[in-house]
Amino acid sequence: MQTRFLVPGALKRVAWQHTTRRVQQRSIHVDCLEKGTNGEQTKYQAALFIDNVFPLKMSRLDIRPYLVLRNSGAMRKKVQGLLPELPHGASISDIDPHFRDGGSLVHFTFEAGSGLEAARDKAQGVVDAVNTHVQAHSKQRWLGLATRALAVRGVPFCEDIVRMLPSKRVRVEFCGPALGVEQVYGEFRPYGRILDIEMPNDAARWAVVHYTRLRGATSARNCVHGDVVGTTKLLLAYVRENREHVAVQWIKDHSKFMIPLAAAALIAAIYAVFDPIREFCVENKITHRFDLSHVPLLGDVRRAAMRSLLRRDSAPQQDMSAWSGLTDQGSRLASILDEPPESFVVVSGPHGSGKTRVVEQATAGKKYCIVVDARKLAAEHSDLEQMTQLARQLGWWPVFNSIISITNAVDMMVKATTGSNAGISATPESQVRRILETLALALANIRQRRLQLQAREREHEGRSFSESVHTVPSADIPVIVLDNFMDKSIAFTPVILDWAASVVEAGLAHCVITTSSISGYHEVQRAQPQSPASLVSLADASPIEAISLLQHQLAPPNLLQQTTPDSSSVESAESYVQRLDTASSDSIANAAQVLGGRLEDLQLFVQKVRAGESVDAALEDIVQRSITEVRKYAFADDSEVGQCEHTWSPEQFWFLLTELAQHNDVEYDRVRSSALFAGKDDALLGLAEAQLITMVYNNDRPSRIRAGRPVYAAAFTRILEDPGFASSMTVKMNKKFIALETAKIREAEDELSVLNVFRASVEAQSALTSSMAIVAASNGYKGRDKGCRLSPEAYIGQVAGTSGRCQGSELGHRPRESWMSWMRSFFYSSPQVPRTTDAGVQPSIIPGIPAELQGRVQFLLRIIHSSQQKIDRWDAETREQVKRLASL
Repeated sequence: MQTRFLVPGALKRVAWQHTTRRVQQRSIHVDCLEKGTNGEQTKYQAALFIDNVFPLKMSRLDIRPYLVLRNSGAMRKKVQGLLPELPHGASISDIDPHFRDGGSLVHFTFEAGSGLEAARDKAQGVVDAVNTHVQAHSKQRWLGLATRALAVRGVPFCEDIVRMLPSKRVRVEFCGPALGVEQVYGEFRPYGRILDIEMPNDAARWAVVHYTRLRGATSARNCVHGDVVGTTKLLLAYVRENREHVAVQWIKDHSKFMIPLAAAALIAAIYAVFDPIREFCVENKITHRFDLSHVPLLGDVRRAAMRSLLRRDSAPQQDMSAWSGLTDQGSRLASILDEPPESFVVVSGPHGSGKTRVVEQATAGKKYCIVVDARKLAAEHSDLEQMTQLARQLGWWPVFNSIISITNAVDMMVKATTGSNAGISATPESQVRRILETLALALANIRQRRLQLQAREREHEGRSFSESVHTVPSADIPVIVLDNFMDKSIAFTPVILDWAASVVEAGLAHCVITTSSISGYHEVQRAQPQSPASLVSLADASPIEAISLLQHQLAPPNLLQQTTPDSSSVESAESYVQRLDTASSDSIANAAQVLGGRLEDLQLFVQKVRAGESVDAALEDIVQRSITEVRKYAFADDSEVGQCEHTWSPEQFWFLLTELAQHNDVEYDRVRSSALFAGKDDALLGLAEAQLITMVYNNDRPSRIRAGRPVYAAAFTRILEDPGFASSMTVKMNKKFIALETAKIREAEDELSVLNVFRASVEAQSALTSSMAIVAASNGYKGRDKGCRLSPEAYIGQVAGTSGRCQGSELGHRPRESWMSWMRSFFYSSPQVPRTTDAGVQPSIIPGIPAELQGRVQFLLRIIHSSQQKIDRWDAETREQVKRLASL
């Protein structure tokens, strides 16, 4: 254990007198340079240390010494200007500035007698004279401290180690016998007040002297290092201190409430600084204030330049004049947007039916329109990435994703230290709410500025106040478009819907939602139950409209109007007319029949024909591409395909494909209740989300199932006509059916085993015979009288010895065996004849089986027999398909 010795304040005067005596006893260090001969005096050298000349270097980054003096030459001149004319004939031999310690060593030479004590006295006299002069004439003071001249009693260690910075604590190492505390105190007190002296024990080989001021430590380091006390040499070095501010230490001691307070202050500062910037960016995204493409003149020049550089027109605009359905629905949507916002507007229709184009044409005259593409949001893999994509689409900038991690980490640390949550953690959902709140604030600002502009215009025109002042013109009402919303799974769908409902109810903007599923309409209706949403339903065009649209788009005058008058364009137009003349109207009608009324496929077909392909080649290319898409998305083994969760099996889709290839649509309930789907709709919903099928709703529920696109019907037929693929998939499907029916048989057998109805007893043979009769009667067994068909109950009664409608039929006796083995052998040998029953026949019971189990046993036996018949049929079909594959 270390022992600390503190100097009492009451003994200050006594200690100073003691120190004075010690200084008189311990004199300056003198070196003999040249010994005198023949009565001449000896030449000696001594040194003194002048402190408080320069500012101390407190750290490696301290630039104060550089500001005072830039080089050692200037430092020497400054020190030399402080020194008087030395007495006793002494002269300055060298000035060594200690840049780091804030002082300088002054070496001087003098002549004295041959006695060493006389030389020391003369050197001490020089030091006293210099000290008196410096204190009297020096005006240079740092931190209110006077400049001193101190005698150097040791051999200074002149070094420039970067990390050895001045410190109030000086470590003294004893090279020789250890010194006591009094000796250490007397040796170091002349250079400043001592706060503490640390020594492990009286026999320790080192001690630490802690000064109250840094100047005392630097003076002692330069004056005492190398001094010899008795036979002990003293070596001094600075002790590095971990400088810590009082405020920092206080924060560490009160971390329980300082950490949450600091985190809250940081977050508040970030919000206060960046929220106005984000609001500004979102508002610019809506108004296109700094978008040069929306400036009338510059935008036209830019588009013309792009067309001239590419030497072709932009994407052909779809003319919907021949499509009465889209034109009517577009006009209806435009009329809804001209009214004040009251509820959601849902544009529903299958994928590629023209929803986006209808919305674009309806919002063409709106000043403020912002689009959120939900398909891009669903393409992201995590909630954080979806939040970032939403912020990018809305112009919410800057985005600090690391804030979420930092706040969560701080909240976790606070909970670990205090046991309670700080409430500052952030989640992607909370960030989405902040983004939407910023958007709502920007919409409110736009509305407020528009109302103020109207008020100024009315005041300038001198018109009186009216209620219409608070009504914004329809062209200035912002429109929020949620494109492809609820087609894919998004984590923030409820948050976005609730926010959109509040914006619509406040009258800040219209909200238009485009979706491919009618179920999306019901989700929107639940978000705003008090106001029914306006539904704009789009469907595929009729065959007549599709043919008319193709003829209108492929007409030569349309192309001739869009071409430029240069030679290459005229030549391409002429070749296009010749190629179109060769295409008959039957081929165009055939293409319209295959493609159906889906706008996306019709537009792609028109682009291919205009690019130079023939009608048949363009149609074949689209069909082949559809086949590739179906094979890729429907029969892939990946768990996730096309950003859609693969919730169906290839066997399930193959069953559905065979049904849709034979019929245009199938009943939803029949498919859902089939053996492969087992009454679950997860697979069907997954196929609908992947756009492989389309569900037709009736009375607010799925009613029919169709191909996802009309062209998929042709693709399904082509896939079914592929002999190798069709046979292999049929084999897989039949094996799946066999596995399902085998599981049903196993469950029935297990239940019969649990019931133990065929236990060995006196009536075991009668019970076995009766069970045989049930199965045989289920197949419509006829007695020896070929004209009399027995019902199951009658046949049971005949075998059991009871009366029936016909007599004379007997069953041969089988050896005694387990009923399971007998049932299996009987199933494989029984004829596949449909069961018939006659009305009016009283049901019979099976002897040996309890009355309460009669119905259940007969039911399980019929299940086993029915499943076995299906297995036989599928097994036969599987063998045929295997032979077909082998013959390919």
